[in-house]
Amino acid sequence: MENPWTRIPEVAGTTVESKMIEMDDGWSIRVIRWVPENDSGSAPLVMVPGWNSVYEGWQEIVEEWAPRRRLTYIETREKGSAVSKGRLTKSSLSVHRSVEDLKRVVEEFPEISSGGDWFASSLGATVILEALAERAFKPRSVALLAPNTNFDFPLWSRLLIMMPSFVYPPLVRLAILILDFKLKEEGQRIRYRRTLLASNVKRLRLSAMSQFAYTMKDETISSIEDRIALLTAKSDSLHSDDDVMLLSEGLPNSQLIEVPSNQFAHDAEVIPILEDFQYGN
Repeated sequence: MENPWTRIPEVAGTTVESKMIEMDDGWSIRVIRWVPENDSGSAPLVMVPGWNSVYEGWQEIVEEWAPRRRLTYIETREKGSAVSKGRLTKSSLSVHRSVEDLKRVVEEFPEISSGGDWFASSLGATVILEALAERAFKPRSVALLAPNTNFDFPLWSRLLIMMPSFVYPPLVRLAILILDFKLKEEGQRIRYRRTLLASNVKRLRLSAMSQFAYTMKDETISSIEDRIALLTAKSDSLHSDDDVMLLSEGLPNSQLIEVPSNQFAHDAEVIPILEDFQYGN
């Protein structure tokens, strides 16, 4: 099977570039960019996938959007595409470290620093909110799927995460079985199975441990004035509605959008809904 962290996904009607962006602590993260062969001049798009998400989970959206709008796809450092130097630590995989990475990517690609439309999920959505509070970029719009204000891992997953990494591989299989039982949506089950099987075990474990103590501050939320759509799905049993409702009440310029399912928000069918919001309809 092709390595999802080294594959450069080509999309018909576009040219694609994969670039490693080096950070000040020696890490490098991967950014993939698609430019339409017939660029209409539309506002650029930026996608920041969720925790350890592989490209295949977002492929339908990319293949629909990229031939008509410039698209930048940012893989955060817990993913297997990132390159690290030195000893791995929890602090090197924190939310705030990923915010610094995002600032560096914006610096590298100035066209996404203002006027673009951003779309992110879970951990990627959390990183974007923290970056917006620091005025790291000025978007035209931001759409967030299942953002987290904290990471309330269930007890069973905390127990797995805290175990030594050498016993982790068989536990990944156990986690897949538990998720297969817990998740209602078939598409979501498939995506998380891919994610776990493609994970860098030690990195993913430390990333999860770094998030145990994370909580987004109320003043962070209230300081964000950008236009934000909060996407939620009642059938999503893995992400809590509580975070979305908290953000909906606290973000001064937000709009709540309910979609049929978490999987729907990974399919091309969600694009008209996102574009209605992006264009202010």
